[in-house]
Amino acid sequence: ENPAQSVAMAGRAGKLYGVQLNDGYGRGEDGLMFGSVHSNMALEMVWWLQKSNFPGHIYFDTFPRNEDPVREAEYNIRKFKTLWNRAKRLSEEGVEEFMEKQDALGAIELLDRV
Repeated sequence: ENPAQSVAMAGRAGKLYGVQLNDGYGRGEDGLMFGSVHSNMALEMVWWLQKSNFPGHIYFDTFPRNEDPVREAEYNIRKFKTLWNRAKRLSEEGVEEFMEKQDALGAIELLDRV
């Protein structure tokens, strides 16, 4: 599953109400901090949340086994806000133009800049 694709499809259909966020290494439910393993996938998903004018709620579903749970929750919130701002900058810098032209290299270079 590509979370960004799921957000885009559900958002386009007007069926996106809440999003549960975490991260992991594979198909299992690792419950790692949001964006800690797949940061570019997390950024893409946040970008699609913005593109679909997401009106819903964000939930974090992480499992702080060794970490301070309050600190981990604060990290998740901070990470989401950081990605939200980066996604805004991607839009401002014209990421959709690269997508329309299917210019993967241009899009990756833009990711490196923002």
